[in-house]
Amino acid sequence: MFKKYVQKGWYWLLPALMLAGCQTAPTVRLPGAAASAIKTVRIVAVEAPPLEVLPDQLEARMPNYAHEYNMVLPLPGISTAQEAVYRSPGGILIAGKVGQGDSVEIADLSAKGDASALAGYWLPTRELASAAEAQLKAAHIAAELKPQAARLPIAAGERTAYIGHWRDAVDRWYAQNAPASLEGVQTADAVLEVGIGRYRIFEGQTSLQVLLKLIDPHTGQVLAKTSKKTLLIGDTAIPALLYPQGERFKGLIRENGGRLMAEAMQDIGLTPVRLSELTVP
Repeated sequence: MFKKYVQKGWYWLLPALMLAGCQTAPTVRLPGAAASAIKTVRIVAVEAPPLEVLPDQLEARMPNYAHEYNMVLPLPGISTAQEAVYRSPGGILIAGKVGQGDSVEIADLSAKGDASALAGYWLPTRELASAAEAQLKAAHIAAELKPQAARLPIAAGERTAYIGHWRDAVDRWYAQNAPASLEGVQTADAVLEVGIGRYRIFEGQTSLQVLLKLIDPHTGQVLAKTSKKTLLIGDTAIPALLYPQGERFKGLIRENGGRLMAEAMQDIGLTPVRLSELTVP
């Protein structure tokens, strides 16, 4: 059973590295008159960075690599593991080591900005966007979820296992006073872009940061934005979270991400609904 600890007072549980990055701007809230004028919202899930998992799970999948790392000379027939973004059996994108003959497949995310490159992968932002759709409808706001996710502003050659590139791209997207994509959204009163900042498992502790931007589809200007994050601590081992299909991890993100989403939309003034009145999908 997981307990939720919001950022205050619990950072001592994680290494300093986990605290670095994503210096988000203060919350920008909609004026009351502007919020009451929004009747229809188009929701766009923004491409999420790959999940960071520590310790790396290569040796759990392929114990022979653990033996190789302890040898002075390499063992015959065992190649050096490579760093890559790979697809877990449940479709979760993870940045880590991949060995020769591994049970995971390396993901190709280098397509020229085409959102179709994300098809077939599980994206946490899609789950959060679905939660946003349900919550907006509960607040009597017409909401529609855009089928395709918007790509992060990151070069094809930087869509690698190096998380620094992804963090920079998330920071650029969140800081820019412009939409990630306006395709097919001009008929709505506002566009809600849903992104993820920090997204990590460290020794069974899961960190999640939800980022929201509300945009005027006619001018492209950002109307409101906010960031909410949480740290989940439990005794579930990493393999149990991620395998066989990652359903426990997905449920964790779905449940707690939905709560963060509800808090974030109240922060920006988009929904007046109390968290206790919401049914989180």
